[in-house]
Amino acid sequence: MKLLIIPKPVLDNELAIMSYCFRFQRGGEFLEGGQHPARRFEGVINLPCLTVLEEVGLNGFTNGMPLFVPLNKFALLSDVSLQCTQPPDKIVFLLDAQVPPEEPFLSCIKSLRKLGYRFAIENVTNYTHLKPVIDLCEFILISFRYNQDGVSVFNEVSRQFRKHQFIASDVNDAKLFERIKHVGFDCFEGRFYSIPVTRGHNTIAPVKVNRIQLMNIVREPDFAIEEVVKVVRQDPSLSISLLRLVNSPYIGLSQKIKSIQHAVALLGQVEVRKWVTTATSGLLAEDRPDELTRLSLVRAKFAENLAPHFEMAIHSQSLFLMGLFSILDVVLEMPMAKALEIVSVSEPIMEALVFLEGDFGKVFKLILSYEAADWNEVNRQLTLSNVHCEDLYAAYIDTVRWYDAIAQAEEVTETDLED
Repeated sequence: MKLLIIPKPVLDNELAIMSYCFRFQRGGEFLEGGQHPARRFEGVINLPCLTVLEEVGLNGFTNGMPLFVPLNKFALLSDVSLQCTQPPDKIVFLLDAQVPPEEPFLSCIKSLRKLGYRFAIENVTNYTHLKPVIDLCEFILISFRYNQDGVSVFNEVSRQFRKHQFIASDVNDAKLFERIKHVGFDCFEGRFYSIPVTRGHNTIAPVKVNRIQLMNIVREPDFAIEEVVKVVRQDPSLSISLLRLVNSPYIGLSQKIKSIQHAVALLGQVEVRKWVTTATSGLLAEDRPDELTRLSLVRAKFAENLAPHFEMAIHSQSLFLMGLFSILDVVLEMPMAKALEIVSVSEPIMEALVFLEGDFGKVFKLILSYEAADWNEVNRQLTLSNVHCEDLYAAYIDTVRWYDAIAQAEEVTETDLED
């Protein structure tokens, strides 16, 4: 499928995830002329976002959180409820200023509201003209893209629409977030939560040192099981994560394992290394926004899936590690170069994450552009790297399904520790 699609997180001012917002673009549209007459109305009624949701499900994209789904004026007039089989309380249809404030559009919105769907609106320039549509919405998105003065817009519009929730979108700078987080917005969308840290810190929390030590242990070709047990026993979160894994249906054991040493020995080096790679990434970021854990895992798998298309299949595991460590500067609150020295990564990973250079850097730059929904840049990079849009889409959807499986495994009931 020629489709570029990404769910972008929406967080409150405490950095708790409240929902996600789908951003999408049909692949190649910019390179193929965008508004070519033959493509102008392609897919405007059968929404690609809803098609993907039916194929993949909601959990892989949002961990079951509500999702804002763009809905154009043409699709609004179709029977949207037949295209969307997701629970209505999980879907917020996102309108734009192209929806006319007149019948039959207003009737269609009212009908969907009766079914339990909610509405949001963005890209509004004339709030008075669109008031009949806005009155049927619960959320108003105000953009800060291109240094727009969203605060002034908010101050003016919030007086007119007092019952609405306001979302600051395109907040792509941590300083901007700090400046506006107490203005009155209910939520924020943008890359501000994952902006690299540039300030230096000389100390790291002991529990994070423990987890970094564990990652370094399993990077050895023939590591000692006893060393892994020693570290895991000192960390309750690691112990719980390990026992969840070995007692989960994924492993399929006939009896429950409640000993750390027994669990590690049973899994063996290969499976322990896989578990450490994924588990420690999430646990390192447990004092940061939940989205960072998801982000690191999705980046890791996405990079691994892209490896064959960049003719680097032999380096797929290293690319996985690159994605996993791509948030290390945020997690450890220090510059990326210093953070990577602690975990002793290879030179290609260092070049990619610090300088966005080298062959690995090409993959990482594509992932960053994809996350930002910068479709012009994504199409440019696809052309330069001779990667097809269909391959990018397939790599991302496989990543979402993989993450969904990981997330479901984490839902296994917590096992009491007995050691």
